[in-house]
Amino acid sequence: MPMISAGGGQISHWMGRKGFIEVREVILFIHGAGGGQYTWSCQKGFFEKHFNPIIIELPGHGESEGEGEREIGKYAELVHSFLKALHLSKVFLVGHSMGGAIVQTMALRYPEVIKGIVLVGTGARLKVLPMILNGLREDFEETVRKVNELHYSRKVSPGMLEKSLDRMLQVRPAIMHGDYLACDRFDMMDKVGKIDLPTLILCGDEDQLTPVKYSQFLQSRIKGSRLEIIPNAGHMVMMESASVFNEKMLEFIEEVLKGSRIQEF
Repeated sequence: MPMISAGGGQISHWMGRKGFIEVREVILFIHGAGGGQYTWSCQKGFFEKHFNPIIIELPGHGESEGEGEREIGKYAELVHSFLKALHLSKVFLVGHSMGGAIVQTMALRYPEVIKGIVLVGTGARLKVLPMILNGLREDFEETVRKVNELHYSRKVSPGMLEKSLDRMLQVRPAIMHGDYLACDRFDMMDKVGKIDLPTLILCGDEDQLTPVKYSQFLQSRIKGSRLEIIPNAGHMVMMESASVFNEKMLEFIEEVLKGSRIQEF
C-alpha cells in the first residue's frame, strides 16, 4: 500500500484500485483497536464505484510506522495531519470502535474539514474491562482469543472468526495494549452533544463490546443524528452484515450530498 509522511512517520493507506479520482467525494475509514485496512475489506469494492474511499492504518498498525498512541486525542491529531498531507478537506469520516472515538474527537476539533460522520460500534465513553487490559500484558494470545470471540455475533462463520484471530495476533502486544488504554481513557459523555455535523450511527444488535445502549446515547445527544441497528451482527457489523451496512451508509452520504447541493442554490 502507498505511504505518506504524516505525524512524523510513514503512514500506510489504501486509496482504491483505480487511484484517486478528483471529482469524487472522499470517505476516510478509520479502524478500531488492533485493526488495520482489512477491517474495511467489505467496503472497498462497494464504495470505490462512486467515491474515493481511503483507508488509513494508524501508526504501528498494518504497514504504518510508529509505536501507536495511548490517547485518542493524539490519534485524532495524526489523522488530521494525514488529511492535510493529502490536501483533503470536506471529507466523510467513518470510524469503528476506537476509530469512532477518533471521529468524535475530530468532529469537535476540526469540523471545518468534515462533511459528515459515521460512528460504527462505538460510544461516547469506552471503558475497558480490567480483564482485557491486564490480560493483554499477562497472556496476550489467550486474551486476544477471548476479545476476538466478543467481536462477533453467535452466527458468525468459523472461517471469519479464524481469519480475524490471525490478523489480531499479528499486532504487536504493546500496540494493542496502547489502543485499549486509549479507549479506556476516552470519555466524551459531557461533550458529544456539541457535535454539529450530519451523523449516522450504526451498530449490530448483538454487539457485546459496545452494546446498543452506547449508540442510543450518542443518538440522544447528537442533534439530528440517525441511528440504524443492524440485526444478526456483532461488534464487527461492517463485516458480518456488509451489504446492509453499505446500503445504510450510502443512503446517508447521498442524503447529505443532496442537502448540500440544495443549500448552494
